[in-house]
Amino acid sequence: MNYAKHDTGMPLPMKLSISSGTAYKLCSMLFLTTLLMMLSCKSKKEHSAYRFEVLESKRTGLDFVNKLTPTPDFNMFKYMYFYNGAGVGAGDLNNDGLTDLFFASNQGNNTLYLNKGNLHFEDVTAAAKIPVDGGWSTGVSVVDINNDGLLDLYICRVGNFGKLQSRNQFLICKGLDKNNIPFYEDQALSMGLGKSGFGTQAAFLDYDNDGDLDMYLMNHSLRYNGTFRDRAAYAGTYDSLAADFLFKNENGKFTDVSKEAGINQSVISYGLGICVADINMDGWPDIYVGNDFHENDYLYINRHNGTFKESLQQATMHTSQFSMGVDVADINNDGLPDIISMDMLPSDPYILKRSLGEDEYNLFNYKVQSGYHPQFARNAVQLNRGNLTAGQGVGMFSEVGMYAGLEATDWSWAALWLDFDNDGKKDLFVSNGIPKRLNDMDYVNYVSNEEIQEKIRSNRIEEKDMTLIEKFPQIKLPNKFFTNNGEVKFKDLDGLVKNDKPTFSNGAVYADLDNDGDLDVVVNNIDDPVLLYENKMVRSAAAKWLDINLKGSAKNINAIGAKVIVFEKNELRTFENFPVRGFQSSMQVPLHLGLGNEMPDSIILLWPDNTCQQINYQKDTVLQVKYQKGLPVFNYGVLTTFNKNTTNPATDITEQTGLLFRHEENQFNEFDREQLMPHMVSREGPLLEM
Repeated sequence: MNYAKHDTGMPLPMKLSISSGTAYKLCSMLFLTTLLMMLSCKSKKEHSAYRFEVLESKRTGLDFVNKLTPTPDFNMFKYMYFYNGAGVGAGDLNNDGLTDLFFASNQGNNTLYLNKGNLHFEDVTAAAKIPVDGGWSTGVSVVDINNDGLLDLYICRVGNFGKLQSRNQFLICKGLDKNNIPFYEDQALSMGLGKSGFGTQAAFLDYDNDGDLDMYLMNHSLRYNGTFRDRAAYAGTYDSLAADFLFKNENGKFTDVSKEAGINQSVISYGLGICVADINMDGWPDIYVGNDFHENDYLYINRHNGTFKESLQQATMHTSQFSMGVDVADINNDGLPDIISMDMLPSDPYILKRSLGEDEYNLFNYKVQSGYHPQFARNAVQLNRGNLTAGQGVGMFSEVGMYAGLEATDWSWAALWLDFDNDGKKDLFVSNGIPKRLNDMDYVNYVSNEEIQEKIRSNRIEEKDMTLIEKFPQIKLPNKFFTNNGEVKFKDLDGLVKNDKPTFSNGAVYADLDNDGDLDVVVNNIDDPVLLYENKMVRSAAAKWLDINLKGSAKNINAIGAKVIVFEKNELRTFENFPVRGFQSSMQVPLHLGLGNEMPDSIILLWPDNTCQQINYQKDTVLQVKYQKGLPVFNYGVLTTFNKNTTNPATDITEQTGLLFRHEENQFNEFDREQLMPHMVSREGPLLEM
């Protein structure tokens, strides 16, 4: 090629003659090439930024579907919790070092999957002898109740109601067959736990610190109409289907001690979420119960004498209104457990505008005057302030859901605090969605029709009514992941989940399913296969982690109730070993500690009997720790005084100053009303009518 010389002396191509059409084509090709390169780079960048990936059922083998089919004789009119879905249980059921999964079903068969490694699972339901009786199963609790080294399964169910006549099951593992498959036998009746009612979830705990595991059974209620009256009217009352129960373990047989322990058992106990934790950090397990509708949530503080004090109104300023799933964990690394309860506030303006919102002002005040705690229809995050008052047993909480950016996640069920990225801060997973939105204004207007109400009362719902209901909008929602950015601030990982899918999701669990050092998430869905979210964070992160497998005392072999405390500089992180969390689900898995980029100063293990020992560890390992007698008793003052209030005390001196002025509103009377009426107008007309 011939070159011409530039002033710099460097050779340049000779000037070519190009037509305008050819130039246009070349420019277009150059633009398209550049655009494709930019998109390719962006695609690669986005791909590398994915935090989780949804794996298809054909990849995982998890083809379970909680299929719901309403009929004229059984539907959401007959049973308003028809679309609440079912739970999941996670644990190493055959002791091969891999976490297995059990899915509850409402209208189908409960299903057990064994983890075969590499995030692939095998359905072994038939070989495991899981009962097939058509019962409406809800919550799943994983526990080794007989301490034989094999995990058992307690299944809550809806029974003694219409066509649903099943009872709760306690599937006791009887051994492993030649193929290393666990097999089970239902022993609920012989153990005193074969309840039949509106079962939601069971939580196991040693409430009396005698060394063995007792059980709290949470039920829900269907009697919404006719139950709104003064709350005091329900004090000390009992309802056989809706009542919650506390059972004491007496050598493997369970005795009902609910009444003497101070457990509420009224018809307005709409229990949907339960979590056990040492909420006031005094060495004894407490209980938080999330109740639907107008009934208060329950905050049971352990009195150390076999009884509980219900302390919600004393400890909180307000709660969620329609509390569903709950979880308790230390989210700001001050050593104190914090509480989250889920509600139904949409973040999408379209869904928000077509949904019923808060109670109107007069109704809100009427409820408060009737003895109910202030409630708002949004997620509530109760930040534990740790300001214990002598003799009260519990301090105060600040509700910070809006500040944290977590108040509106739509129709939410499970809430799970877990450390996605092992940075030492607990993040949040939320499961979402319901096929028929009972707060949709079209639905409310339809169901409020007197003709429909009469059909519901007389159980005369017809096919044509069901057909009309099917036309109501169904809005599937993606589940939510929020990362903890510190200072109780959370960021939505929207767009950072590969192959994400909108679903109707309910029960959920977390576990390190592929033993790679990070926590994966599994969700039970209505009318769709379960979702498995593979965690992609840790593979490219420098954050360290530690898993602790606990072998407890002879009567509590999995050390339920144990705690781990991590001291690092000015932070104090706590982890508690209570498997039941979120919504209708539980996970008996190793305690997973995200350690961040720096090694902790020390790690202390607290056994359920409050004795303690220091943990010697290496990063990125699974540590086996066995209980031993004779350890020193832990001083809980270390936790309650860690974040001492350094502000100056304030003293009320108003009375001493004599400044006792009080503003009082003028009182309206009928004369005032008549005199002022002509002036009470706006651009739209009179504000008041005679």
